This record gives sequence, structure tokens and C-alpha cells, in this order.
Amino acid sequence: MRLLSFLLALLLAATAALGSLPLTNKEIALMLRSGYSSESVLVELQTRRIRERLDPAAKKILIEFGASQPLITALESGASLVSDSEARDAKAREAELAAQRQTQIEQDRQLNTLYQARAAEARTKAPAALPPGEARTLEVVKSKLVRCHDGTISRVDGAELETKKLVALYYSAHWCGPCRKFTPQLVEYYNRVREAHPEFELIFVSADRSRFGWETYISEMKMPWLAIDYDQLPEIPEVKKLGGDSIPSLLVLDSSSRVIASTYDGEKYLGPQNALAALGKIFASAPGK
Repeated sequence: MRLLSFLLALLLAATAALGSLPLTNKEIALMLRSGYSSESVLVELQTRRIRERLDPAAKKILIEFGASQPLITALESGASLVSDSEARDAKAREAELAAQRQTQIEQDRQLNTLYQARAAEARTKAPAALPPGEARTLEVVKSKLVRCHDGTISRVDGAELETKKLVALYYSAHWCGPCRKFTPQLVEYYNRVREAHPEFELIFVSADRSRFGWETYISEMKMPWLAIDYDQLPEIPEVKKLGGDSIPSLLVLDSSSRVIASTYDGEKYLGPQNALAALGKIFASAPGK
């Protein structure tokens, strides 16, 4: 379901960039599969119309995905069908859109490759706790947090950190391909352990290039944890530096802001799974386990 929602979000966002393309039977099936109601699809159909008739094979699929009889009737009637010329124009715009998406994917890949190359060259030491005398990391971020819940963002006062014994900092970005691959795994892990371990929390520290990228990433991945407000990230360079030079990066801090599990082994980048493995051992050795 999460993957389907993600694909649909990309499709609708891309469509908006070039105008409202007429729907296709495949797109309607995807909308129904990802949770849209038949009533919502009918509203969209009235606005955007459709470029192809409903054939028996497509009808069967739509019914399997929960299409209501009024929706099927509307599609079979052909009342919302665009003209042949409009269908050709839509197909041409769709091809243009696909080319733009491919260009963006390539730009993301190049940006990520450049970032990783520079990180490998620049990394000279493993991340460590803040120097003595400076404010503890968790105290620094406490007043700059928001709560992510099912892709939405709300303000919090950070007081809940006072009850946490373990806090993970997750350094990641929407433009980073390896990050987008790992984040769903981390979401699944967090949702699985948070009830059994209320002493644990996670904070997203973004490396995105814009607030839009930050919000899009949170929404697409349905992040369920805390995050540092994007607009306040420039105020905490020491916290950003703590994550090291490569992303995705995951650090686990105790209540005194000491790093007790890391993505790194000395100067060597091992990936965020290294920190998760260490965290799993901590949970397993907790009293009562």
C-alpha cells in the first residue's frame, strides 16, 4: 500500500506540473488500489475526464479493486471521454513528463554520487559527542522539534525527550537514493519497536535542499517520528556535523547525549544497519528481556 501511494503521489505531482492530464483506466485502478473511494474518483473524472473507453479487462480489474456501480456506469457511458485529438495531446504531454522525470532521476543520482564522493574524501574522523562544555545534543534540539505522523507535521514542545533513555538521530534526504531505499525499512522498524520500548525515540535530521523536499520526504515515507524543523536546521550546525559526512546515517544517543551506536566504525562507513544491529542488542539486553 505504501508503495502504491508513493507511486500515485509521484504521478499526480507530475501531472500537475504540465496541467491536468485526462485519466486512464490504469490510473483509476491505481487510485482505487491505494485507497481512493469511487466517489473521489468520480469527482476527479468530472474534472479531468478520461482518454480511453472501458474495455472488459479493465472493468474486471476496477471491480476487483472496489469500483462502485455508479463509477463503472459513468466510465461505460463515455460521457467523460475526451476527443481523439485531446487524447493525442495528452499522450504527447505524458511522454514529455516521463522524460522530465527521467532527467530528475538522473540528476538525483549524480547529486548522490557527488555527495558520497566528497564525503569519502572529506571524512577524517568518526562522529563523536559534542565537546565538553557545550550544550548536550538533546538539549540543543529539544526546542526545535516537530512530530511526524502518517506523513503530516505538527508542533511539539520537546518535553517528551525528557523521558527517553535512547534517542536515534537519522540523517537523511529525499534526493538521496540510498536514503529512500533505507527509510521504509526504518519506518517499519520504528513502528515495530516503539510500543515495546517507550524509552526509545527517533529524530529526523534532514539534509534536503529545500523545505519542500523535506516536507515531501516526510509525506511520501509517512514518517512516524520526531524531526528537527527544517527552518531551524541552520541554527544547529554542530548537530548536523555529528552525523558524519555520508547519508543515510543513524546515531543512537543515551539520555546524556553520548553516542552509543553509530553508522561508523572509526572512520569506516558501515551504513545505518550497523546502528540498528547495536540498538537491537541493547533492547535484547534490557532488564526483563
